[in-house]
Amino acid sequence: MFNTVFKKMTIVYFIVILVTFMILGFSLIKVFENYYFESRTQALIDEGQKLNSTIIDYLNNKVSYERLYITLQSIERFLNSKTWVIDKKGIIYGVSSESEEKWIGKQVSTNDVIEVFEGNIVTNRGEYDEVFGGPVLTVGIPIFINGKVQNAVFMHSPIYEINEALNEVSELTITTLAISLIIASLLIYYTTQRITKPLTEITKITKQIASGEFHKRLDIKSSDEIGELCLSFNNMAREIEKIEQTRKGFIADASHELRSPLTLIKGYVKGLMDTELSESKRKKYINIIYEETDRLSELISNLLDLSRMESGKYYLELETFNINELLRRSIIKFTNNLEEKNINVDVNFSKDPLMVLGEKDSISQVVYNIIDNAIKFMNASDTRKLIIGTIVEDEKAIVYIKDTGAGIPQEEISNIWTRFYKGDKSRSRQIKGTGLGLSIVKEIIKAHNQNIWVESQVGDGTKFTFTLELS
Repeated sequence: MFNTVFKKMTIVYFIVILVTFMILGFSLIKVFENYYFESRTQALIDEGQKLNSTIIDYLNNKVSYERLYITLQSIERFLNSKTWVIDKKGIIYGVSSESEEKWIGKQVSTNDVIEVFEGNIVTNRGEYDEVFGGPVLTVGIPIFINGKVQNAVFMHSPIYEINEALNEVSELTITTLAISLIIASLLIYYTTQRITKPLTEITKITKQIASGEFHKRLDIKSSDEIGELCLSFNNMAREIEKIEQTRKGFIADASHELRSPLTLIKGYVKGLMDTELSESKRKKYINIIYEETDRLSELISNLLDLSRMESGKYYLELETFNINELLRRSIIKFTNNLEEKNINVDVNFSKDPLMVLGEKDSISQVVYNIIDNAIKFMNASDTRKLIIGTIVEDEKAIVYIKDTGAGIPQEEISNIWTRFYKGDKSRSRQIKGTGLGLSIVKEIIKAHNQNIWVESQVGDGTKFTFTLELS
């Protein structure tokens, strides 16, 4: 019965509102009841106090009993209350109607009478039920003569009139609360649906995504937190789809990159099995097998490094070193390649030595990969130049490496950090490399909490720039 959020929320909200309305209804009825009784009591007290002068005039023989009777009768008609006038001995000598004349001369000795003659105004409900055949509201008012209580007035108003008014108010209150409860229930249903329907839809789409349908999205429009949740879910789904596409692409690219050298190795090994193969060809085949094995080893090593970096288990061993000296040593490593392609090198250091904080070996790998890339893709122009330099700016060491190569089209710049991406597709088969160099560069700089960016124009070369923390 309570196996869904919708049912749980609806029932809980309904119970809360129902209990609230019941308490509210009971409180309102009690408030109205007290208000009616207090209003009637005050009205009786006000009229009773007005009788004070009339009764004194009657006792002083200034007005007749008929005049007193008419006054009492007027009050009965006005307030629908039976009125008794009692002397100090508790004997009734004045009544408000003919039906009450039977009480004239009878003595009343209740606690109320005693308290009134002590000078207090007394109110109670139901004490004279047997006398009037039903519950009444009784008010006793003392009559003062020369500062002393000499007489008293008792006014009895039937409670059924008050109850009738209270019943009408109660019915109106209950009807209003019932209508409010219905409206509240509809609002609860609507609101709960708006909350639980997206959750149900999210659950459904989540299961579909888990089963491999990564293109599924939520189609829920809302400007509140539900809308933000759905928007975040769709963004997450897009990222998952992108990651899945990257994963598939990575597997395909890795398989291709691994298969190529293995296929070559297999072919040349088969060639070596030919007994009639000349010694020169045999050496050539062995060299090719060695190069492809070396390439395969580099590829696997790079894949392992990249996996370690992306897994968050790449820990830096920071040290202070001279970045300018590291750049000089890196250039020396490429002496043969630079001479082979007739590439001139310009070195510009704004400050020497320039001490930085980082992992020396990994930064050396960054510089090596960028220079290696620059040399590989250097164009065949007459001016072949590699410009390497450092500057200090905003309390950072900035390293830049610029070449005069073919450059990178603007639409491809964002792809250069992608694994196995090779910018010059027309020459990718002739250019040696794993296509992982710049991916590793990006991860190393990211691990140092530094930035790296690229500026390039087709035909005008490419410039890589990265920052390091000053020591």
